[in-house]
Amino acid sequence: VSSRYVLSHYHRCKDVRCPVCGPVREAIHRSHEKQKQMQALKQRHQQAVQQTQQGQPPQGPPPIQPAPGSIPSQQQQPQPLQYPPPPGTGEPPNKRQRTSMPVPYQPQPVAPAPGQPIAPNQFQPSPSTAVPPGTVGVPSQPIPSQPQMSNSAYFPQQQPLPQQPAVPSAAVPGKPMIAAAPGVKFANGQIITPKFTGPKPQEDHTLINCFSIEQIETHIASLNKGLQLPPQKLKTKCLEVLKVLQSHQHGWVFNSPVDPIELGLPDYFEVIKKPMDLGTIRKKLENNCYHSLEEFEGHVHLTFDNAMLYNPEGSVVYNMAKEMKTKFEQDYENLMKQLNAEEDAKRRNGEACLLCGCEKLLFEPPVFYCNGMNCPSKRIRRNSYYYVGGNNQYHWCQQCFQDLKEGQLIELGDISVRKEQLMKKKNDETHEESWVQCDRCERWIHQICALFNTRQNKDQRSEYACPRCTIEERKKSGRPEATSSTPMAEDLQRTKLSEFIENHVRTKMDEHLKELAEEKVQKEGMTLEQAQEAVHMGGAITIRQVTSMDRKLEVRERMKKRYAFKNYPEEFTYRCKCFIVFQNLDGVDVVLFGLYVYEHDEKNPSPNKRAVYVSYLDSVHYMRPRSMRTFIYHEILISYLDYVRRRGFSTAHIWACPPLKGDDYILYAKPEDQKTPKDDRLRAWYIDMLVECQKRGIVGKVTNMYDLYFSNKENDATVVPYMDGDYFPAEVENIIKDIEEGKTGKKSGGKEGKKKKGDKKQKKKSGRGGTRSSGLDEDALKASGVQFPGNDQKSLEEGGRDYVMMKLGETIQPMKESFIVAFLAWKGAKKEDMVVPKDIQEYREKKNITIEFEPESKDQTGETKQTQKEEQAAETKQTRKEEQAAE
Repeated sequence: VSSRYVLSHYHRCKDVRCPVCGPVREAIHRSHEKQKQMQALKQRHQQAVQQTQQGQPPQGPPPIQPAPGSIPSQQQQPQPLQYPPPPGTGEPPNKRQRTSMPVPYQPQPVAPAPGQPIAPNQFQPSPSTAVPPGTVGVPSQPIPSQPQMSNSAYFPQQQPLPQQPAVPSAAVPGKPMIAAAPGVKFANGQIITPKFTGPKPQEDHTLINCFSIEQIETHIASLNKGLQLPPQKLKTKCLEVLKVLQSHQHGWVFNSPVDPIELGLPDYFEVIKKPMDLGTIRKKLENNCYHSLEEFEGHVHLTFDNAMLYNPEGSVVYNMAKEMKTKFEQDYENLMKQLNAEEDAKRRNGEACLLCGCEKLLFEPPVFYCNGMNCPSKRIRRNSYYYVGGNNQYHWCQQCFQDLKEGQLIELGDISVRKEQLMKKKNDETHEESWVQCDRCERWIHQICALFNTRQNKDQRSEYACPRCTIEERKKSGRPEATSSTPMAEDLQRTKLSEFIENHVRTKMDEHLKELAEEKVQKEGMTLEQAQEAVHMGGAITIRQVTSMDRKLEVRERMKKRYAFKNYPEEFTYRCKCFIVFQNLDGVDVVLFGLYVYEHDEKNPSPNKRAVYVSYLDSVHYMRPRSMRTFIYHEILISYLDYVRRRGFSTAHIWACPPLKGDDYILYAKPEDQKTPKDDRLRAWYIDMLVECQKRGIVGKVTNMYDLYFSNKENDATVVPYMDGDYFPAEVENIIKDIEEGKTGKKSGGKEGKKKKGDKKQKKKSGRGGTRSSGLDEDALKASGVQFPGNDQKSLEEGGRDYVMMKLGETIQPMKESFIVAFLAWKGAKKEDMVVPKDIQEYREKKNITIEFEPESKDQTGETKQTQKEEQAAETKQTRKEEQAAE
């Protein structure tokens, strides 16, 4: 855990035996003695510096030559060192001591290289590595308020620093003394890693190098959101200005709402559409209703503008309002100067990001799922205690942990642990965005703002220049264009499928934008150029296929065993593909949309033959303009279905199941104001897309799984497609398990039809949720002629009705519209599968749209069928070769 987490945990923890904050308690216990030692070292060093300035020969060890990179001016005018607190002190860190990187309890004084993503002032020289008093020629300097990398003179290369006898290097209570090897230095029992002082190449670890000067300036402007005050500071500063106004000699006039009845102003609300007063503003401030200074400023101006609007110029109230408004403008201008000065100071000294001005950025809290037997895959609630084992990979909630037996070996996927080995934690962790320091101006920037990739800078030896310094260097050298060849979204590998989808989407997008512009011209009377400027895209759209791999789905044991007499397949092979949509926003390619599909080709046995499954899709609403999201995402799905039906796929299966609250399918950190669609809204979204497919002749009949498979009593569970991650494989297994365990019985009539809270769809490991079956109704089984469990396997083999299929149908019948099946208009489509509603057919005839397929005739010869199969197989083989080559 990070040192910041340990300190924050210590302030909240009440357990005196807590192992997490134990090191903090020990550090506080030792802090007084170490401070005395440091004070003595500081006094002796100051005396040595004074003796040096007076020309007296210093006493002490021989001088240490400064390391490369020291500043000559500082060598001529040495200043006394200001020693920081020792690493073991328990004082809380200031705002500049921030980090999101895990560090041990005892901070290890490792000198970071420029560009290392750590928090400012995290590294401080330890007492054992400080320059001894009396040393001559050491470029000592006070530690500035601005965070910067430690001077390399603290760690001269290939020359060990002398140890101070008063502070032994490994004298840490409770820790064994470590024998110092030649050339190895210790402090507080930790090895000190020398700072890298070799050549530092400027490598492509930041996307800034891929931008032109104009794009870099656009990126900086997009991050600068002005003053972003925390709620408490916003409230305090605005109240200071507001109290001055309310205590003004004319303030009593504007401190309360206008009462038209009492004042005899019957037309007040006809003139003033938005009343406002200083008392209402104060209540809003105290209730934290304002989120920005601009909102507060606007309401104060509205108060005085209303008075000046209603009262004639030259009247008493008009003059009062004008005087109060002038007073407010002066006070507000002074407040803004003060806040801007504080903001600039924060950015200069590293307390805030140079680009965005925020002090810290927090990630979405992580989501943990319980691995216990009682609640598998159930989310562990926020701020509750849980237990961790297996390198933080497995978690147990409080209830499941108590159910574990003492000393029992818990067998997991890759390891085995015991109950006493599990560690207790609280689900209140928050992770902070890491920082990176510019090697030019030595300012600190969020890695995400700097577009810096710390994973590529593993050795921490590459040079980094922030966007502002990069612009200055480019202008001096006369290189306005990009200096890096790092691939962007446009440079990712292309496939035949991605090219097909991207070209289709861009063509349709241009047509749609043209229609919107013409509509604006007609409705609003603007010119065509103005309308086109109003509806233009905020950046180029790029679509790439980033995944294409063959997978196998093994049929579960109970399903395989029950239908083995019908030669049900043991596994299904399919190809998993993923598409990503990028938009270039302010010079940065941003991922906006992801789609996973599974393709079961003609080589698959029934019921998965020639079927595609739209498994997952997810998005964030950063697209510009946001109104184009639905149109573009629909066109992606439409073009994909058009592509696969040309390749010979016959059906498309969609499970319209939105994620549970707090869960995400692909993109796990969404904006706070982005809503998750409900079941009916998501179904309508898919249906609208499929209706458009019908109009274009891509899709024929659209139905649902219940009407297609469960309405026919002769069907059994082997006719339902068996898809990875779908609802059916998991639910069929649960029903067969209940049958084998004899969990049957009549449902209680008093509670029949009533829903419980626990009956809602829950997310399962195998899929995205669904309603679990709750036993079988004996009366219903008797009425339908189905025998009881135990004899049913025999009746099933003899051709009897499959009550597993019946029970599954009963379960999904209330939500059948969520399981969508669309028949694709491929070459071998059947005529009955291409039936569409009358309005769709009329639309096709009006637009002269014909279905691009050749229905299979009854008198078609076997030779022709074989030829078609060979052509489709050859086309599929060639497509896979191209995809593999692209990967």
